[in-house]
Amino acid sequence: MSLQVPDLERARAFWRDVIGLAEKSYTPAWVELELRPGLLLALHPVFYPNAMIKKGYDRGGPVLAIRVTNLEEMGALVLRHGARALGSQQEIPGGISRDFEDPDGYVFELVELRG
Repeated sequence: MSLQVPDLERARAFWRDVIGLAEKSYTPAWVELELRPGLLLALHPVFYPNAMIKKGYDRGGPVLAIRVTNLEEMGALVLRHGARALGSQQEIPGGISRDFEDPDGYVFELVELRG
């Protein structure tokens, strides 16, 4: 999965340092972070500016769900680092989730499963 980002270093810091994804490779024009073994999130500079006009749910596309041990704590952390909540937490089968918009306008979901 790859995301166009207007500020590669800011996006790199958010996904690596705040969300906690391990960095697999880095160049000034391309960053790869590991979502799980064999599955990477790639960040790269914007090559099609019109793709960045809409934000959040209006942008469309996939929503990256990230499993966390404590939704409340992780939600507060991402908010402190530039994310925006897109609603309150909701019950899902086996747990709770909450949607956020990252600093570049992409939607992601934090999921806390019970048990």
